[in-house]
Amino acid sequence: MKNGIVSIWMNLLGFERNDADCGVSRFLTQTGYKPDDVYLLLCSPDFFNLYGGMEKEYTLFPDNCAYWGIPKNKERERQPWTNFDLKKLIENLANEGIETYAGIFGTEQDNAFHDEWIFKHPEIRRHGISGTEGANGIFCLKRFSDGTYYEDFFIEKACEALSDYGFAGIHLADVFCPARGGMLHNMDFSTDYVEQFIAHSGITLPKKLLDRMGEDTADAERERSLWIYSEKREEWVRFNAWRWNVFFKKLSSGLHAIGKKVSTLGMYCSDPFETLYCTGIDMAEAVKAGVDRITANILPTSVYIAGSEGSPYYFNKYMAIAPTVAAHLPKGHMTSMLGLQDATEEWSVMNDAPSLHHRDAYTVSSYSVIDSEGSRRAIDGFCLCLGDGISKEEWNGERVLLESSLSSKDTAPLSPVMLWSESANKAMLKEYIATRRYTPHKFFYELEKAGTLLSGTILPDGLSKFSGTLFVPNIDMLPESERTLVLNYNGAVICTAKSGFLIDKAAPVLSFTDKFSTLPMSAHAIGCKIDEAVLTQIEVLLSKDDSKENLSDIKNAVEFDNTLIDTLVFSKVSDGFIKALALIVKSADTCLFEVDKPTRIFKTASGAYRLYIYNTGDIHYARAFVRSRREIIKTETVTSYPVLPPRFIECANGNLHHNYNGKDLANRSFEIKIQPGGVTVIDVYLAE
Repeated sequence: MKNGIVSIWMNLLGFERNDADCGVSRFLTQTGYKPDDVYLLLCSPDFFNLYGGMEKEYTLFPDNCAYWGIPKNKERERQPWTNFDLKKLIENLANEGIETYAGIFGTEQDNAFHDEWIFKHPEIRRHGISGTEGANGIFCLKRFSDGTYYEDFFIEKACEALSDYGFAGIHLADVFCPARGGMLHNMDFSTDYVEQFIAHSGITLPKKLLDRMGEDTADAERERSLWIYSEKREEWVRFNAWRWNVFFKKLSSGLHAIGKKVSTLGMYCSDPFETLYCTGIDMAEAVKAGVDRITANILPTSVYIAGSEGSPYYFNKYMAIAPTVAAHLPKGHMTSMLGLQDATEEWSVMNDAPSLHHRDAYTVSSYSVIDSEGSRRAIDGFCLCLGDGISKEEWNGERVLLESSLSSKDTAPLSPVMLWSESANKAMLKEYIATRRYTPHKFFYELEKAGTLLSGTILPDGLSKFSGTLFVPNIDMLPESERTLVLNYNGAVICTAKSGFLIDKAAPVLSFTDKFSTLPMSAHAIGCKIDEAVLTQIEVLLSKDDSKENLSDIKNAVEFDNTLIDTLVFSKVSDGFIKALALIVKSADTCLFEVDKPTRIFKTASGAYRLYIYNTGDIHYARAFVRSRREIIKTETVTSYPVLPPRFIECANGNLHHNYNGKDLANRSFEIKIQPGGVTVIDVYLAE
């Protein structure tokens, strides 16, 4: 697509085996455009583990032909694809200029569709803390009984299959990378993996644990896990990161040598720190090791609507993944998944929650990253999830949405941005274990939940390329050189630090501390003017405690077992402090517009000001009132809703009087409508 990569993750159910070209023409007629890549969701890892070569034709396993072997999607029944059929499909996609990746999970299904490889090699299962009794799914970092590594076997089989079929590369997803659950307090404390940990770290286990090495019962593994996670947590996390990088280097080296690429999920809906802490994967190091692309699963709405009744909607938490991961990674290595529908999991965001679906697409593609070369969009494009079973009419609407949302490519942020320091990120592991301090990602999405929207992240070397409001979380964790850059920044700086930290070389115009926390944070405003009314509001906000309790035992605070929810446990930061911080960041912003709804503002290459205006409710339509400090020449609505142009009025009133050209008005203010749970994006052109 013109302004970004579009990959489609899909089952073989999306193609027609009986067509001469295996359904490629039919598929492209439906989509109405050519995606850059197709990630075939072949599901079972036995596509590689039991690869049988190309000397003779054989039928693929049902759970290669459809995710978890489902019998159909709404378009067709599952078909018995053969290895020859699949090779022909890949060739025909390549003839259209579309690369195909072989995508797998690390799952097992109790021999439901074929005799699974893992049952003959149970030592490769991921154990968790349930011993061999609870082992399930492949843990690709383990060793065979003879001491050789599964990864070496896997890479050899993968290279053979990818070459024979003509795949462009491999895509490793759920359960395979990261491993099942992915939570380091619950994975994997088998004798094999703990021996690898000991050999790498040089740590000596207590005698009572050493005496039980070789015993992989639930009791023995739980005992090992409790000691390692309590006493050697940082070493455990860093070992896992090292171990994954060994795997990534081997895999990338092997595949690159034969002209193939490596794509991986690499996360479970988590930011850089949470991904490291919870799954043991350092995404930036993975890319340095050779991984070509991270397909970040930023899927707030599909996780929400497919979850249980009453589950929270982590929209802001998920969306903040995009700008933080993009700042963490070398540029050009991340696409964001965009949830469409899934026949296996039986949800459809595009059909059952269309306004939320549109909001996902526009929001995740709006964020920017600023570095020494200027600003760029945080994501390189989309990985659509999943793309089979979608009609031509549905694709028509989706194509318009993709083109519209990706038109954000050449926009520059005007709303506040958050500083991303890789040095501070590296220091966060030790700090978080000791204090459970808010991470930058946590600050980012808590500000957005409080109604102050950030337009992205900025790296220290990009400070000269931006002049708007700068939010700096945990300024006390920055190295001196970066802190100096911040304090010399020519603009408003709002920062946080642990209480008692002194801001050098600058006199804050305002400082305040969270007095209801036993590990309090302070906030400081530098280089900005604050109205008396704002100071009064802040005083009120800081005077009231909330119902959140302080952590009684930081070291042993229990994390949740699923990064799809609010996994990490944090020391208390009161609601009043966050709201005061959000208010000061918003009030320091000197942008040209005042909007009565949460808004993110950018400047387009054509000179327009692009406003992303959000409805704070999910049930009712809303009207936003926009006031400009300069005369408005014209507006162009980017989103498909609303159909009518904005109504020029002098004050917000919500009536149905329509004045579309601003005659006899100052042409400085208008109202525009927003769908329930939606976002309206509008380009506004101003007089000089």
